[in-house]
Amino acid sequence: MSQITVRRLNFNFSQDIEKYWLNQSAFKTHLFNSLTISVTDIEKYLTLNVKKRINFIDNPQLKQEAQAFIGQETQHLLQHTKFWANLHYLGYEFDTHLSWLRWILFNILERGMSTNLNLAISAGIEHLTILIAEFILEDNSLAEADPQLKKLFEWHAVEEIEHKTVLFDVLQNATKNYLLRISGMLIAYILVFSFLNLGLITLLYQDKKLLDKKVWWEFIKFWITKDKFLYKALLSATDYLRKDFHPTQKDHLFLIKKVTVTV
Repeated sequence: MSQITVRRLNFNFSQDIEKYWLNQSAFKTHLFNSLTISVTDIEKYLTLNVKKRINFIDNPQLKQEAQAFIGQETQHLLQHTKFWANLHYLGYEFDTHLSWLRWILFNILERGMSTNLNLAISAGIEHLTILIAEFILEDNSLAEADPQLKKLFEWHAVEEIEHKTVLFDVLQNATKNYLLRISGMLIAYILVFSFLNLGLITLLYQDKKLLDKKVWWEFIKFWITKDKFLYKALLSATDYLRKDFHPTQKDHLFLIKKVTVTV
């Protein structure tokens, strides 16, 4: 039986949530706001690619896990979208950001490229989301966040770890082409990091904080000096390059045990 649990949470975000809900930091808040804006269409893209392949999966266990994966990802996009109302209430506009993201995901990639390449990109995206889940859970990065948003991101991170093998295994079930897998990862990293930072810049611009020294100092600390997320991303990518790589080779169970997710 699948160990992937589809939890149907129902978030209700109060309009009283502070503008800078993560440690009063414009950078940290908008980094996660950018994630919550971009992740919904990315999750839709991932589930579409799995749905295209699911009837061809010849492993009953994997097919069950793929169905549970779709259930979890569908809940993620539904719950993250709810926070958009808060961002609009605060005056933020991100329709252009979404239009570009959707055009690339659904017009260029999903409709214009092969199913296997889209699966490879999807597996690469999921590999990167595990790194984000580690950042959220391992270092207790959201300790000073608004409680509801802390719960949203921690719930999402736990489920990303639960289904971390699914897209990789679906890809391997379809094709074991190494060059395709690596090409998918490269596209995934460029796509996710580009839109994560574009969303961040969009929101900071609307706050007139693009030239704020504190913001850019926090940017440097996150990517290079303190959290070293860029370094960790490069290490993670290098790990993925190994021909014998599989997501189960790294233990994440201890991270899941640190968080209690209630429905």
